[in-house]
Amino acid sequence: LALFCQLLHQQLYLQPSDKRIQAVQSFILDNLHQTMAVSYLAQIACLSPTQFKKLFSAQTGMAPASFITHQRMEKARALLINTDAPVQYVAEQVGYTDVTAFSRRFSQYFGLSPRQIRS
Repeated sequence: LALFCQLLHQQLYLQPSDKRIQAVQSFILDNLHQTMAVSYLAQIACLSPTQFKKLFSAQTGMAPASFITHQRMEKARALLINTDAPVQYVAEQVGYTDVTAFSRRFSQYFGLSPRQIRS
């Protein structure tokens, strides 16, 4: 898991981007298990929420919420494929307290349920 997180961090830093956005990206990756409001992420970047959303989207090609969902789903997939951790544990590691909501989102995102992706 640590190696996976390190690779994600390296991938982010290969892309030229504003240091404020890099700080937010790092925060997101380190805190996928937490709820994150755009207003809080904007504070990390020292920007207004509107300025933050515009700059984040310009730098990453995604809205902040989409970026968070993408990172959560990729981490969940990696955990499901590379570990035998229960789905409930994986859901919690990527910020979902309700395993049903996690399974629904995961299935929408990948077209397979968490249990199917392990097969």
